Amino acid sequence: MNHLKIAAPMAAALLMTVTMTNSSHAQNTPLVRFGIITDMHHTNKPDTATRKYSASLDKGHIFIKTMEADKAKFIVELGDFVDTLAEQKDPQQNLQELEKQFTSFSGPAYHVLGNHEFDNVTRELFLSSITNQGIDKGQTYYSWDAGGVHFIVLDAGYTNTAPHRAFDMNTPEDTFWTWKDAFIPEQETEWLKNDLKASNLPTIVFTHQTMDRVDEQDHNIKNASQIRKIFEDDGQVLAVFSGHDHQGGYSNIKGIHYIVLHGNVGVSDTRSWLETSSSDGYDKKADNQFSLIEVSNGNPSQYTVTIHGYGRQPSYELHCSL
Repeated sequence: MNHLKIAAPMAAALLMTVTMTNSSHAQNTPLVRFGIITDMHHTNKPDTATRKYSASLDKGHIFIKTMEADKAKFIVELGDFVDTLAEQKDPQQNLQELEKQFTSFSGPAYHVLGNHEFDNVTRELFLSSITNQGIDKGQTYYSWDAGGVHFIVLDAGYTNTAPHRAFDMNTPEDTFWTWKDAFIPEQETEWLKNDLKASNLPTIVFTHQTMDRVDEQDHNIKNASQIRKIFEDDGQVLAVFSGHDHQGGYSNIKGIHYIVLHGNVGVSDTRSWLETSSSDGYDKKADNQFSLIEVSNGNPSQYTVTIHGYGRQPSYELHCSL
């Protein structure tokens, strides 16, 4: 029987435990630990009441230092790495600054494409400017193994209507997508099926747009129900991590955990930082959202995914059986 426990507050976050089986769990054995940050939105444009763009590099520095200290195996950013630039700024400057910092991590660093990546640069330029360790340049959906766990990055940056064009820099002559567009096309869907079939390992998936709401919801991938069915049929997916909706969230759908992580630039687009932060969102620790994730198992079929949240990011302890 599923149940949810909320323990006493730990630091700034709550520890949530979701148990998906009646079986008692043996002593868990750590398999892998990694870091996630999302929606950094690095840009030169002015800060707003809900988004503190100017703090992105300082907060990113803390993220890298913390993941080094926590001995993370690798790090992932879940998209909206950069944002629209102020006028008369070099459109590559922010990307180069943040990429240099992000890839200074001593282990592998991976990117998930968001929607703001293409605000001021072409798809070709953006993809040529980032590096995913061990992954071919320009590949936007891909996978790798670490610590006996399979990891998959998906790219939902396609228009909802056929022919499902990949996101690129919009121009006045061709404004063909908006932030509400999100779709995983047939070619990627077939790749996903084959990739899951080729692995017998417990699996973690990363997306930018959310997957746990009804398909039509603004932040959601518009064929998410189809993709969730692929996960359910495979039977090895433990959890799906997403960003995009800065206020975060959690769902358990047919035994798979869907975690929406809080945005680093801000945790709400309707509630100002001044309402919840004595530092108006600029505090490098208290207002700096990211996570250390640990995957462990007590026996070959029972796993725990633990999210240690920093800043305003809640912490979770998620249990499941395969």
